[in-house]
Amino acid sequence: MCINSFNIIDQELQCLGTGMYLGASVIDHSCNPNAVAIFEGPILHIRALKTLQYLDWSEIRISYIDVLNTTKDRQKELEAAYYFLCQCPRCLAPEPPEINAAACPNDQCDNYIDAESASANDKCGKCGAAITENFLELFKQVIEFTDIHLQNMKQLAYFDVCEICLQKQRGVLHKFNIKHVKTLDLAFQSSIDFQKWDFARTYALELVDAFHKYYGQMHPITGLLHLKLGKILVFEEKDAFAFDHLTKAYQILKITHGVNSTIFKEELIPLLQQTRMTVPR
Repeated sequence: MCINSFNIIDQELQCLGTGMYLGASVIDHSCNPNAVAIFEGPILHIRALKTLQYLDWSEIRISYIDVLNTTKDRQKELEAAYYFLCQCPRCLAPEPPEINAAACPNDQCDNYIDAESASANDKCGKCGAAITENFLELFKQVIEFTDIHLQNMKQLAYFDVCEICLQKQRGVLHKFNIKHVKTLDLAFQSSIDFQKWDFARTYALELVDAFHKYYGQMHPITGLLHLKLGKILVFEEKDAFAFDHLTKAYQILKITHGVNSTIFKEELIPLLQQTRMTVPR
């Protein structure tokens, strides 16, 4: 039954339940979709993310899963749940080299290290920092530690566990390493749940570039990150910074959710109007 069902989600993409939508079930999957499924209550809307020359439902693609993952793990998840091996353009294209990468041992360098092919006495291609055997072993240990806790936090994120993972990852995993990004995302959501606004702001700012890289600019999750960050900055009375992120949320959510959606009309627009009044022109 799962192959013809949709997770019914709220405006912030939190799962509320499962429903059968036979018309929409004909839409195929892509890890680089040109449309998105958005709900207003139980009503499903399929919204285009890209300009279409004409409407041809056979060309519409949505993502069945969260695409914040490696190609191997996305294909594994799709095959387990939907019984097909994804061969979409994103899955066939080379992955970003940072996705499984280590950070450069030099904390002043933003280059990535391909830990899978690196060996002791190699050097960073950008700054020349030495890659030691101890560093490669530490990277392996941190990856294994992170894997265990990401698996344990699939249903519920624990703020203190996320903090421990992030502390171990600092200076070891590259900022775009997918496991680091997923840990940051869990830490961000958990910090909101516990109203730890300083932490939430810090994590959100770190997530922005990663979400743009892996989800793309025109994606509901990217838009919601800017909205949540904007709301936190409003709460902290940093209206100029809030206005910048709320404007970015506006540009995305008007496409992904629509100007008549509840989250757009009742959350985003009032915040934009509020911050616009205090931002110097």
